[in-house]
Amino acid sequence: MRRPLAYVKVFSEVLGSEMTIPEKPQRIVSISPAITETIYRLGAGGRLVGVSVFCDKPPEAREKPKVGSYYKVNFKLLEELNPDLILVTTGAQRGSIKEIVEKGYTVYPIPLPVSIYGILENITAVGILIGEYRRASKLCGDLVGKIQRMRGELKGTKLYYEIDLGGPVSVGAHSYIGDAFRLLEAKTPFDDDRRPWIINPDPEKVRSFDPDIIVYEPKPFSKFSKEKILGELKKRLGRLEALEKERLIILKPNSLAHYGPSFFDSLNLMVSEIKKLL
Repeated sequence: MRRPLAYVKVFSEVLGSEMTIPEKPQRIVSISPAITETIYRLGAGGRLVGVSVFCDKPPEAREKPKVGSYYKVNFKLLEELNPDLILVTTGAQRGSIKEIVEKGYTVYPIPLPVSIYGILENITAVGILIGEYRRASKLCGDLVGKIQRMRGELKGTKLYYEIDLGGPVSVGAHSYIGDAFRLLEAKTPFDDDRRPWIINPDPEKVRSFDPDIIVYEPKPFSKFSKEKILGELKKRLGRLEALEKERLIILKPNSLAHYGPSFFDSLNLMVSEIKKLL
């Protein structure tokens, strides 16, 4: 016989309201790849009953029922899954949050991080919400060690980062990726731009910056090759020594764009690859 759940009250700053959730939710839906990975890292993957179509870390997350994407939720499937807690992020999912709340589900939005330490805060928040805060604290402690070991690893390196989000996008200061580059003490063309994302970055600014290295992250599920990416970058950015000498690092999709615990592994791998080229 299943034991009745104990309940606790939590407050959501995003929603501006208090809610009642199970002390240790047994039927969790995550519509965020970062949250899904965190839940697995906290040993609670077995309590996940649904995820988004983009949740692929760890690989076993792909086997879970898909309840939707960033912008759309399959409410018929959600009703069948009968979750006692739904976890989402802010940003692009704000519209979904409102709709899920109106349908009567218990949903808790985790804010998008604006720094690497925001990633740790989100891990802590997820740990508290699912009743695994001790494991979350241990995981954050391990990640802090990784952060400290990477400090200053690319000191003085001029780095241009670009991600394909349906078009070219770079990062500014108000971003967890930009904050990670500051940790590495790398310089970027948009260090002083307070926007989190630089959509269609100015080619002239990138050319005048003259990066030592270019880091490119393709969008998920896309077909790409180094030759194709080099060609597209040369066409758009013009003559850059980094491109002429092929000082280009191509990350796997959802490497730095993914702000789950594995972000720091991706960052460390990027540093290692850059050091091989410089």
